[in-house]
Amino acid sequence: MSFLGSPQKGMNASRYIKLSLVLAFLILVPLIWRENRFITTVFISALMFGIWGVMYDLQIGYAGLYNFGFAGFICAGAYGSALAALHYEINPWYGLLIGGIASGVLGFFTGLVTLRLRGIFVGLATWFVAEVLRWTISNTPGYTRGMLGLAVKPLPDIFGLNYSRAELLPYYYLLLLLVIISFTIAFLMVNSKIGLSFKAIREDQLATETLGLSATKYKLINFTTACFFTGVIGAFYAHYLGILTPDTTEFGVPRTVEVLTMAYVGGRGTLWGSIAAGFLLIGFQEYFRELAAWRLVLFGALLISIMLYAPKGLAGLKKYIW
Repeated sequence: MSFLGSPQKGMNASRYIKLSLVLAFLILVPLIWRENRFITTVFISALMFGIWGVMYDLQIGYAGLYNFGFAGFICAGAYGSALAALHYEINPWYGLLIGGIASGVLGFFTGLVTLRLRGIFVGLATWFVAEVLRWTISNTPGYTRGMLGLAVKPLPDIFGLNYSRAELLPYYYLLLLLVIISFTIAFLMVNSKIGLSFKAIREDQLATETLGLSATKYKLINFTTACFFTGVIGAFYAHYLGILTPDTTEFGVPRTVEVLTMAYVGGRGTLWGSIAAGFLLIGFQEYFRELAAWRLVLFGALLISIMLYAPKGLAGLKKYIW
């Protein structure tokens, strides 16, 4: 019996070693090069887009839910936290939770209306909701400042850590903590009975419903959970960035496409692939920034190459990566 159990123990040990190496990399690299603000900025962007990619993957990769309005839920979290701090003097630390709740509630009610639909129709409905939210913010300058730009308060100092925007490391390690929490909950969810229900609905919704499972219920759980954590990171984004405007590049279709790309390049139905894709794609963009518009051509060539030679994304190259 011990002989039969040893391979499994070896696999678990190998998994823990890999996880430890990844965490050591994420913790130590920005600390070692703390004087180089560029590296910390790239790591923040990579982690932020990576975890948004994880939440998009939770929706499309596990439950088959198209969300073309993903940026709108980032927007809900960002503005929810920023407006709570501005108008109601709520501590921005609570604002992180408020941003999550704002996006989660929006996701819940959007799901109630749209998740009885299927396929592309769900995506179009979520895009409509996101655009309505963005245009509402744009046309209420008295409350949201609209296109004039909303100045967002930085996070207050806590536990002796200085969260002024001149200090990047506290923001980075806060984001890393939020990413670990969000990823862990998503991982536990997809590896539970709930996750099995997600996959069953993705593969054949009609057959799943004949077994007595409510597809709408599990879709709603998936959609609301992903939107909640999207909003939490959106709130972090607001306080980290310092100013918000409801333009298309920040909260419109281009931002949704960026997140969608993370999920597809990372590999749908993997979760961790989006984090790897975040570092690959953000690093790629920054490395070739001097090429201006030409780097977008290289970016497109990279995406085409992955689609042709690694249709399962970076997850399909896992053995080569390790």
